Amino acid sequence: MANPDPEFQSMEVLPMALLATIMTKLDIPSICSVASTCKTFKACASHIVSFLPTFHLLDIAPSFDLLRPLLPPNPYLHSLKVDCNRLDDSAIDSLLRPSLHELCLYNCSDFSGRLLSEVGARCKDLRSLHLSSVAEKRGRSIHVSDLEELLSGCTELEVSGRAGFLPSVSSIWLQFFEATRCKNGV
Repeated sequence: MANPDPEFQSMEVLPMALLATIMTKLDIPSICSVASTCKTFKACASHIVSFLPTFHLLDIAPSFDLLRPLLPPNPYLHSLKVDCNRLDDSAIDSLLRPSLHELCLYNCSDFSGRLLSEVGARCKDLRSLHLSSVAEKRGRSIHVSDLEELLSGCTELEVSGRAGFLPSVSSIWLQFFEATRCKNGV
């Protein structure tokens, strides 16, 4: 039965397609805020996150329980940027998609080197990759095989540097080995 209050009726008569079109113009934090206001907006938000081409959530570090419903299967997702301060290896399945061209994961200290190998295995069309603080917490490690799987799987990566310097894959290897040696006290 329809709600007799005219204020509520106005929301119920708006076409869902119109609401979805409006909501696609919002960023992810705004979509989450709007979705928390009423059932109609929540249903619309749940639908549109399955076809958004970008998902950028850097203002907060979501827990896995918050992130999982925000990242349903989405074959149109090309750019993903997330603050991973509250995430670990258990979030890998929710984060990585074959459709991604750009992946930026910040504060990945609770992830192990498995993140690198899984990116290589699942994100073959990736062109841009930024991972910060991977395996910085004690007990986490990155193995050479993780980096090998990343580099062999993501053949479309565009390597760029500062001031026009374009490092080669061999210089990336060298930087990795030097960082590993310093980290291990060698």
